[in-house]
Amino acid sequence: MNKNRFDVIIVDSTDPIGPGEVLFTSEFYKDCKSTLKEGGILVCQNGVPFLQENELYQSHQRRCEHFKYSSFYVAPVPTYVGGFMAFGIASDTELLNVSDKEGLEEKIDLMEGNLKYYNAEIHKAAFALPNYIRNLIK
Repeated sequence: MNKNRFDVIIVDSTDPIGPGEVLFTSEFYKDCKSTLKEGGILVCQNGVPFLQENELYQSHQRRCEHFKYSSFYVAPVPTYVGGFMAFGIASDTELLNVSDKEGLEEKIDLMEGNLKYYNAEIHKAAFALPNYIRNLIK
């Protein structure tokens, strides 16, 4: 029904406990991939890696079953204890986190309002993973 329909799927889910558990399964990631257009990107909330390393590892492995590339980016989320929040990102397109600074700045300049956090440097830095995360997904 929705095969090859979306450019991006963003999943802002609960943790993989109870009803939210299905959103971290291999089958769910497979279904997401089937609804993405060629070159589409899946982004998923993935918890706090410092405290939930098993969740991070398992979801990465499950995404790898269906996508050529799977990784993470991080951002501080003050309402969560434990440091950075991780967001899983998966695609069959290699250049998930590569954007030239000037191109990013041009796109950001088109946004309305006053951004208090996000800028081109923050965007690029989000994909620079701490070693404890990098080691989990090797």
